[in-house]
Amino acid sequence: MGAQTQTVEVLEASVSSMVGVLAWEIELAGARCMKLDTLVGELMHILPLEHREKLVEGMHTVDLLGQQLTALSSFARNLSDEIPETIMAPVEDALGDITLGALADRMFSALGGEEKGLNDGDEAGDLDLF
Repeated sequence: MGAQTQTVEVLEASVSSMVGVLAWEIELAGARCMKLDTLVGELMHILPLEHREKLVEGMHTVDLLGQQLTALSSFARNLSDEIPETIMAPVEDALGDITLGALADRMFSALGGEEKGLNDGDEAGDLDLF
């Protein structure tokens, strides 16, 4: 019997695309942060006065996080536009380290891999029980 060799394909993507996908995911996180900020603001009105100061601190933290995510996504988006499409890198191992299944699946398919269907439904898979 002869030995069989199997070629294993490694998913590669352009660095420009990777940074663009990362920018999009940061933008999604920023949108979720704004949603959280709105929810926290709505809760302000039902809390007793003595607890509102602590909530205001939390609102400032969420607002700062939103601003930070906006700045990071802008940086990544601009960087993505500047990187030549010809620079390639393997992405499969790095994507394998992402523990949110839907996030990994979105990024994997956006970078040329086969989607596993973890994103079916409204934002399916991103929120697991904790």
